[in-house]
Amino acid sequence: MTTIILSIVLFAALAFAALMFLKTRKLQGDNRQLRAVVDNQENYTFLIDNTFEVKETNVKIADGQPRLLGNVLHCKNSQDTGHCGEGEGCRQCPVRFVINKSFERHDDFRELEACMELAGDQNQSVDIDVNVDGSFINIDSKPHMVVNVKNVTTLEGNARPKILFVSEITALYNKVREALGITYRVLNADSEHHALHRLLRAADYHFCAVMTDNRFYRTNNAVTAILTERKNKMPVFVFAKPDERPVDEGIHYVNEDFSAEQLLQEIVPVIH
Repeated sequence: MTTIILSIVLFAALAFAALMFLKTRKLQGDNRQLRAVVDNQENYTFLIDNTFEVKETNVKIADGQPRLLGNVLHCKNSQDTGHCGEGEGCRQCPVRFVINKSFERHDDFRELEACMELAGDQNQSVDIDVNVDGSFINIDSKPHMVVNVKNVTTLEGNARPKILFVSEITALYNKVREALGITYRVLNADSEHHALHRLLRAADYHFCAVMTDNRFYRTNNAVTAILTERKNKMPVFVFAKPDERPVDEGIHYVNEDFSAEQLLQEIVPVIH
């Protein structure tokens, strides 16, 4: 009797082991298929936690390289300081700002357009324009985000007109982006270097207008000179407080404390 019971138990154990083996094989096969899909995307995909550490990606990470989003993307600010988030430029980074806000809100974001300076070969820097989406998720009750980054530097065919937003104030950029995002593509330049690069190629980018804040407009003479020269061909909007609006022919001053509806009412008649 004992032998029969032991045989039944052994058979059940073997059957269970075989079942688990088959399930594991199927799971491994599903994972390989999913990995093949991720690895062969044209865009870059990242799973990050709220410290910006990359948990999974379809980008190859070099041995010893910090697994932080900016480092993996070869952002020049990250390369210069060693770690994403530690550089002076990181404080004005719109991508970092929007991702942090999304973690705070436990919410997604879509079509964040920004300029990035990447560290290329032989320490050469390369400017690119990116479109970034983020999806907030919880994994094991911990906040994570799936971030998709697409290079749109040479992308054509988007029907929405483009506005160049020049400012180091990332909160203002995000407010404008959220207010105008449905109607316009708002492309950010957070330094004089980025602003000059894009303004000098304004015809290639087909910007319909330029926006900036009053401090940037008053303190970056090279940018101001170009905007002053081209203000009759391309509308220039400057965000300022009501008591900071000088008489400046051809420059359209906008109250920096605006609602989305107010902003659209002010800029649409000028642009069109």
